[in-house]
Amino acid sequence: MTTDTGIETTVMNVCFTTRSVRIYVKNAPPEWLPCKRIETHTTRKGDTADEGTIIEELHNKLLAAEDRIVGLKNERQQLTEKIGKNYLAEILRVVNMIKEGMTEKKAKLAKVDSALTSIESILARVSE
Repeated sequence: MTTDTGIETTVMNVCFTTRSVRIYVKNAPPEWLPCKRIETHTTRKGDTADEGTIIEELHNKLLAAEDRIVGLKNERQQLTEKIGKNYLAEILRVVNMIKEGMTEKKAKLAKVDSALTSIESILARVSE
């Protein structure tokens, strides 16, 4: 790009809010220059710069990035919902219920076995 003072330089950054560009000047620190001070500018390949095309390209990139951000936010929300559900606690609760049920069943079977043993013993005495 060429500035209004005739310096040919390279644009490093663009700030749309302040309408300025950060330029590189040889043997000097980079500085911000208002866009109104730009006389001519070309693309990196040396072609004449078409502002409309550049703006459209940047706008399309911005829209694509915005869509990607929305998609990532939705994915994050879905993952948060999945993580939020405490499946391990639910499984542990069900396992404890099964354990209690098995303990009760074992105790009842022991009582039934004891009762059957008592009945066998009574029948043995009666048949004597």
